[in-house]
Order: sequence, then C-alpha cells, then structure tokens
Amino acid sequence: MRENLRVAPPLRPFLESAAEMMGTSHAATGLLTGGVTGLLVTSDPAHGLVCGAVGAGAALLPDLDTPGSAVGRSLGAVTERTAMGVEALSRTVYRATSTPTEKRRPQDGGHRFLTHTLPGCAAFGALAALVALVPWGAALVVLAMSALGLATVLGSWTFVATVRRRKRVAVVIAFVLAAATLLFAGGSGPVYWLVGVVVFVGALTHVLGDWLTPSGVPLAWPLAVRGKRWWMFHAPLTFHTGRSRVETGIAWASTAGLPVVLALAVTA
Repeated sequence: MRENLRVAPPLRPFLESAAEMMGTSHAATGLLTGGVTGLLVTSDPAHGLVCGAVGAGAALLPDLDTPGSAVGRSLGAVTERTAMGVEALSRTVYRATSTPTEKRRPQDGGHRFLTHTLPGCAAFGALAALVALVPWGAALVVLAMSALGLATVLGSWTFVATVRRRKRVAVVIAFVLAAATLLFAGGSGPVYWLVGVVVFVGALTHVLGDWLTPSGVPLAWPLAVRGKRWWMFHAPLTFHTGRSRVETGIAWASTAGLPVVLALAVTA
C-alpha cells in the first residue's frame, strides 16, 4: 500500500518507487498462517478457523504506523490517532537508536520501521496476550482482529455482492467467532495464550511479506549490520506489488489454502 511519506528529499524517490504489499495480500497470508498455527498447537479445526481469522487481522497491525493504511483507517479517528502515536513513537526510537552512519543521512523513521521489526511483532503479540487475560478479553481480541482481517479479505471479492454487504458479512462472522472463543475458554483449548501467539505470527507474516518487496524491512534491529541498526533487508528475489501477478497469486493461494488445510485437519 502506498502512503504519503514525510521523508528527507534524498530518500523520497526511493520510498515512493518501492512498492509494498497491499493490505488485502497481508490479510490473506495472515489468514493462512494464523490457521496453520492454531492447528499445529491444538489440532482442532475449530481453533484453526478462529486463529485464521485472528491472523488475518493481526497481519495488518504493522501498518498501524501510518494513518493512511487499511488498519489506520479501520475505525476512523480512533485508529488514525493511534497510528499517529505509533508513527511518532517509531520516529523517536529511530532517532534514539540510529548509528552515526545512519545519522549522516537520516530517514523519516516512521512508516515501515519500528513495527516492522521482530521486537515490534513480539510487542503486538504480548499486548494481545495481556488483553486476553482479562475476562472476555480473548473474545474481544478475536472480534477486533477477525472483523478487520475478514473485511479486508472480503473487500477484494468484487464479484460477490456489494462492498457494504461484504463488510456486514465479515462483522457477523467476527461476532460468531468471538462467541465461539468464549466457549473455547471454558476448557476446550489454550485460547488465552494462543491468541497472543497467533497475533505475533500474523504480524510476522506481514513483515516477511514486505521482506519479499524491494522496500525491505529492518529485520536485524536492534542489532547493527554494516554500521546500521535500521538496515533494510529484502529477499534475494523480490517482486513489485500493486497489480503484480505474483502478489495476486499469493493472496488467492493463501485464501484458498485455509479451507484446504482445515479440510485435511478434519479428515485426519
């Protein structure tokens, strides 16, 4: 997703030309990895379904460092202001941890920095786990992540009904999954800590998705690499996003992959 970035002039051409994975693609990949994580932990297809929906929403969280992202706009002023705060925090951490080499040519430090690190993903997971410890907290996390993730995934299904109806379906499914989570918490699965694990995996899926693009991500932070703590790593083979056939294939394969995995789990 492209956002308006406030960066130093020498770096603006690079960031504006470097495409990032779209929100729909992130949500779709989180749907699959979240579901697989749930099945690996519990071997229960019901848990796999819930975890898949949570992973879809969690895969959007790293973009909470910019108000213009899908997650930044999801709840209007609430998430926009939250994103502004996260963006400011990211810039502060960037300035505080930059090496002398990086300070010679400083970057913006907001979008695609702090929340796109391994500690950032761990922080999202830890926060979700803490919320899940509160009564009804796990159901609240499931509701929020499922509604966000499913609405984003279904939003790309232009061949099915209208946008408003697709969003309503996503919200209804999210409430059903949240209600099911309350039943799981009664003793049929390790829901409380599993929620935190799935949110971490979903956020990490987002980061690895951006790793596949020319933009890269600061995977080594806070360790220094070649004199830089914010060294942007990217895969040996990258692809440009937006209307890329590769990205479209990844999104559809991930979306179709969860039902296949769940079906295999049921037969097993």
